[in-house]
Amino acid sequence: MSTQRFDTIHVYGDRMIDFASEESLALFADRTLVPLADEDELAAALPDIQVLFGFTVPRHDWAVATKLRFIQWMGAGVDKLLPATGLDERVYISNASGTHEPQLPEWVIGALYSMNHRFPQLAAQQREHRWRIAPSTPLSEKTLCVVGLGTIGQSIAARAANIGMRVVGVRRSGEPVDGVDQVVTPDRRLEVLDGADAVVVITPLTAETKGLVGEAELAALAPRALFVDVSRGGVTDIDALIAALESKNLAAATLDVFETEPLPEDSPLWDVPNLIVTPHTAAWSPSYADRLFEMLHTNLTLLEAGDEPTNLVDRSRGY
Repeated sequence: MSTQRFDTIHVYGDRMIDFASEESLALFADRTLVPLADEDELAAALPDIQVLFGFTVPRHDWAVATKLRFIQWMGAGVDKLLPATGLDERVYISNASGTHEPQLPEWVIGALYSMNHRFPQLAAQQREHRWRIAPSTPLSEKTLCVVGLGTIGQSIAARAANIGMRVVGVRRSGEPVDGVDQVVTPDRRLEVLDGADAVVVITPLTAETKGLVGEAELAALAPRALFVDVSRGGVTDIDALIAALESKNLAAATLDVFETEPLPEDSPLWDVPNLIVTPHTAAWSPSYADRLFEMLHTNLTLLEAGDEPTNLVDRSRGY
């Protein structure tokens, strides 16, 4: 790709400009940030967009985006973007991998602690003015299976190991990870799920991972296991998860991702016993927007110098 100057960046999704600090926005003082409020504004702007900084972008025929050179995605998973019909293969796509530290891994460990030590049950008892002991065993005596040992998954695994948990996991390559006792490829996932006391799902949503965790996977766990999903809606079979909770094969679960977001008011998930529903908030912190804008600035600098941006997405893999 020949070098060029990108003076205008179009921004779509989650009011990200509103969340960024003045210091982060100052990085773009010599550029114009153009917020796109809705799908109609995005569609109208597509023929003129050179750089798109976006998240949950509606699916379009990208063939009209003839000036587009770079998409900086605001999340780690790009399943809401790909496949992108008509998008020129020369358009670089970068994801936001690396911007979720330390918030998301800490959030996951916090969710495991909360469920393991029955904080939701204790809070409910407080509201009912009931005094009842809720005993629990330490997390340090348990085995955690991390399904998806990418950058974030490895950070979660390291934190779990640091508190004494035995950690096993699933990784597309099957390559070993420091501090993880056993790593297998997705086709062998039942081997590491077998007898696990807790599971964290943190894998991209692709054709290969859709429904990756279902009835067989949940049945393989130790009785009364803990479950956390911070991947993408669709990786976990929700009907199988509900059945596992209702049959008490799972002690508790926390879901931060859903196939339809926001979660509809009439979704049965709101009322499943021992299920905690959170609004796709695991990675959010006051500094998250700043890290995203800093990554965007870094990648623009690289592109304008004739170099490839960081965190390039492999379209054939979907992440």
